[in-house]
Amino acid sequence: MIFKRSSRPFSLATRLTFFISLATIASFFVFTWIMIHSVKAHFEERDIHDMKQIGATLETVLSHQEEPEKQRLEILQNVVAGYASVSVMLLDTDDRPVFQSAIGPDLSAILGDPALARELRAGNVLSWHDPSPHQGMHNNEPMDNSTWRLMMLPIGKKADGTQAYNLLMALSINFHLHYINDLKNKLMIMASIISVIVIFIVLFAVYQGHKPIRSLSQQIKNISSADLGVRLNNEDVPIELERLVISFNHMIERIEDVFNRQANFSADIAHEMRTPITNLVTQTEIALSQPRSARELEEVMYSSLEEFSRMSKMVSDMLFLAQADNNQLIPEKETLDLAAEVTTVFDFFEALAEERGVALRLEGHTSLVEGDPLMLRRALSNLLSNAIRYTPRGGTITVHLRAGEGEVHIIVENPGPPIAPEHLPRLFDRFYRVDPSRQRKDESSSGIGLAIVKSIITAHYGRVSVESDIKSTRFILTLPAKHRQQIPVQ
Repeated sequence: MIFKRSSRPFSLATRLTFFISLATIASFFVFTWIMIHSVKAHFEERDIHDMKQIGATLETVLSHQEEPEKQRLEILQNVVAGYASVSVMLLDTDDRPVFQSAIGPDLSAILGDPALARELRAGNVLSWHDPSPHQGMHNNEPMDNSTWRLMMLPIGKKADGTQAYNLLMALSINFHLHYINDLKNKLMIMASIISVIVIFIVLFAVYQGHKPIRSLSQQIKNISSADLGVRLNNEDVPIELERLVISFNHMIERIEDVFNRQANFSADIAHEMRTPITNLVTQTEIALSQPRSARELEEVMYSSLEEFSRMSKMVSDMLFLAQADNNQLIPEKETLDLAAEVTTVFDFFEALAEERGVALRLEGHTSLVEGDPLMLRRALSNLLSNAIRYTPRGGTITVHLRAGEGEVHIIVENPGPPIAPEHLPRLFDRFYRVDPSRQRKDESSSGIGLAIVKSIITAHYGRVSVESDIKSTRFILTLPAKHRQQIPVQ
């Protein structure tokens, strides 16, 4: 059986606890190692000092040349007997033993090791472990596995001033080692206890440190579709979470806007669909209320056909916007001459413009863009239809083509009553209605024409905007330019 390992990462609390505890414990162990190393160095330095002091004392004894050597050695033995943890061996210049302590290790075995003897004669201080039993330093009981610090010093002068002896000293460091081992054991126990305490302290600190995150998570958890107006206060959280709270508030703001638009859209589409359906039901009921002639029934069917056409156009527009919302609106790109496209749309609206007493005019330069001709004509048609609807008789609708830095601006300008500034940002919303004084509802208006314009321009990586003042209203479409070559429109 193969078990699939979980790829979920460790929690932040686990990570913080592990790394902080590891750093703290490692620091404590480094401190412990430094302290033990310092104690060892101190003991070694102290032992060397003591051995040099003993060597100086013994050299003083051996320096009395007026006394016989035998008497000097007796004095030497009495002096050495006063040092409980020191064993010495006195050698003449031919390395023959002249004196050796009665107790302690067999120092002649050390001289029998050429490597040790060479290091000692070079003036080095060595640590030596004696595995053989020997008489105790303080009693007659045998001592096993003793450790000694060794040093060899030249001492004494002959009558001719030359060196008389080599003094080999061995200082027992068992007490030091026992102390260091005991210190290590105690420090290990302390380290284990402190490590456990550190882990619990870090766990508690991390738990308390994550308290703002838990509080923030609970606030977010309590937000429902009925509370989309709630905003988190970024001043109540630590600075590390401030950007997160700000981003969350922006997200909630966008969700609230989409939710409100969706709710309004559902109500608007129901309202828009109810009118033609009510007309169809009413006309059908009237037609069926009494016998009708063939001509009367034909008129009812023509009227119903108009309502069905209106509903069909609305459904088609809704499907178009649904594709745009799901990023399924993919234009077929080809190089277009915007001046030619505007002229084509003008030809289509020429009859309607004459009927309304409105003139159409194109100003600017020929500008090339990449886009879908049918979709761009539809966007221009919606804007011109809207402009013709609201332009007073005798007015002129002007389409300006202007080139910018790597982009082309299409400005559809028409005279008429100004739009209040608070309505301008919402004009491209679906079914958004300005006040009734601006409205002129007719059968050709579905309420989503400007929303379709925005979807088409967005699909072409462009943007839309609107301006309005007492002179005119201007819808501005901005598209990426094919290139910057411009030819004046004739």
